[in-house]
Amino acid sequence: LGGQIQILKYKGDHNSLGYWYEWIKYTDRFEKANERQLLRCGDSLPIMWKRPQGNLMGYLDNKTEKAYFSHDKTMTTFEGCALSDMLIVVRNLKGGPPFCECASYPKLPPHPPTPAPDPPPPRVILNEWLDVRVGDAWPTRSLVKALDKPLDTVAGENPEQYVALWYMAGEPVMGRAWNEGGRIAARFGWCKREYKGNVGSIQLLCNLSEHVRGFDYSWVPYKKAAVFGEKAKTFSSVYVDNSKVSISPCLVNYNGKQVLGKADVRNEKASCGIDGKEFELVGPACHTSFVLVRKAKTGYKFD
Repeated sequence: LGGQIQILKYKGDHNSLGYWYEWIKYTDRFEKANERQLLRCGDSLPIMWKRPQGNLMGYLDNKTEKAYFSHDKTMTTFEGCALSDMLIVVRNLKGGPPFCECASYPKLPPHPPTPAPDPPPPRVILNEWLDVRVGDAWPTRSLVKALDKPLDTVAGENPEQYVALWYMAGEPVMGRAWNEGGRIAARFGWCKREYKGNVGSIQLLCNLSEHVRGFDYSWVPYKKAAVFGEKAKTFSSVYVDNSKVSISPCLVNYNGKQVLGKADVRNEKASCGIDGKEFELVGPACHTSFVLVRKAKTGYKFD
């Protein structure tokens, strides 16, 4: 640079100088003209380009309305609409800059403290199971359905499958129930066998009304359901356990088809009763399955 460089300084404040500097959008340059003065030297104005790799200062020719920026051994030029969001600096003759702490600048009253929210109303945070027998009339209560829609399931299986619980030798077994001609039908897989027909007493998982329950059900990929400890107080798989196993409803991937069965999330096992046997998945093979979980609503926790 052969000439001299001058640097803009601001000595004092808006009280002693009667103005303060403000950056505004180029498109706003004609607003509040009686309060603002463009900062310029002849027909040249400083202008800032807000580019992704960092802001860059250049100059604007006020006659041609073209902006020039020097960078990386080259020059970039903009004009017209491309200047709209760029920033120019003006003298503001009114008041002081935002958040000024001088004695003469009016202070906004402090915000009133935010009141503590009211405690949420009491709601049910436990799963509700309906005691029935296979062959009973189909219940009028709303029940939890796999994926809440018809499944892409095996030929001959009812695609409308509902979460069912059965006990065999004291062990909880999850399976599927469906409406068969207005009557309850069900299937379960346990100990390498499929159990169907008249299996006796079972339980069906009720889908409580929105205003009654303090949680929401959803079906998530197997790995996301593996939540334990403190986190399980607000997000947990739906499960029933005894001293030996903890069993959850699980939508099993049976040769590319969806069949409702059970999962042992802790031990990475999933299975369903189908074709006269218990079809099992172990280890990473379970990860193609979906498990029923419940998530606590805001303000609620599971015991």
